[in-house]
Amino acid sequence: MSLNSVFEPLGINKITLPNRIVFPACQTNYATSDGFVTERLLRMYGKLAKGGSGLLIVGGVAVSDNGTPNTNALKINHDKYVSGLKELFSLIRENGAVPAVQLLHAGRQTLSVMTGHPLVAPSAIPCPVMKETPLELDRNGIKRIQDDFADAAGRAKKAGAGLIELHGAFGYLIGAFLSPYSNKRKDEYGADKALFFTEIIEKVKRKVGDTPISCRISADEFVDGGLILDETGKIAPRLVKAGADVISVGAGTYASMKHMAPTMDMGEGVHVHLAKAIRDSVDVPVICAGNIRSLEYANNVVSEKIADLVAICRPQLADPFFVKKSMNKEPFVECIDCGTCLFFLHGASAVSCPQNPEL
Repeated sequence: MSLNSVFEPLGINKITLPNRIVFPACQTNYATSDGFVTERLLRMYGKLAKGGSGLLIVGGVAVSDNGTPNTNALKINHDKYVSGLKELFSLIRENGAVPAVQLLHAGRQTLSVMTGHPLVAPSAIPCPVMKETPLELDRNGIKRIQDDFADAAGRAKKAGAGLIELHGAFGYLIGAFLSPYSNKRKDEYGADKALFFTEIIEKVKRKVGDTPISCRISADEFVDGGLILDETGKIAPRLVKAGADVISVGAGTYASMKHMAPTMDMGEGVHVHLAKAIRDSVDVPVICAGNIRSLEYANNVVSEKIADLVAICRPQLADPFFVKKSMNKEPFVECIDCGTCLFFLHGASAVSCPQNPEL
């Protein structure tokens, strides 16, 4: 089978992706405890870049201390982090991929023992998984975190990121503002649940100019009272109007974890229909995700105009040369869907993979 569609370049503003395969942001917990790049991260992303993906998104990278998602997450809330990220982004570029960064505030989906600060969220409602009650953000807190995203984006551009992704999916802070499941506010940020996000996009755009901005959303949260496609299909065009150049489509929250990282028994491409619906509502490239495990399937997604880019994570963790080996019809080490890489679900300290002990 020809793989012409998935290996067609794609221009987005000032960047050109060499192909349509994305290694999406992945919480590895490989940074230092204070958020700096490590040799382990350089080794992992260097191999992935050599492995053939067109776009490598590093992340999620915390924009605020009180939004750190884990104990050893990357940070970008101070200029001191720029040099390490610059080394990482340069390595990715030198090995053939476009480096990108995903900016994140975890909101209520973290723990104060990890952040060292009280948790914050749109409303004082605990995540049913993390179970810690957050503080409801006041207007000053909202503006401060929006500025944190903008400042972080400026640092990311300075460090050499070719694309900046804003994490508005999975129930993290931006996603929590978008969702009636977690946003019960009575002010303008409750009446217009997309306002928090669109204001961030506008502030980031002013900082980074023509550096492309991707906005990641959960098109369906798969929780009672959460976001559904009818709503996100209306939100996505607003994000584009505010300045988004790409929409990245995921699904789920911590309360519907199986949709964040779907298993094989859920079927390949379990969420591509969500990406197709969002693509039909916007005029910018769309990234799809959700249990995509072969380039043949990815090629169909692109050729049939279901999505413009295809995110493939776990197969590339199992074999960082998955893309090149697939392209050359060579055997690759397959992901066995064991869930070991989802370290935070079973008390491990960081990502690992029995298929790839060199991670």
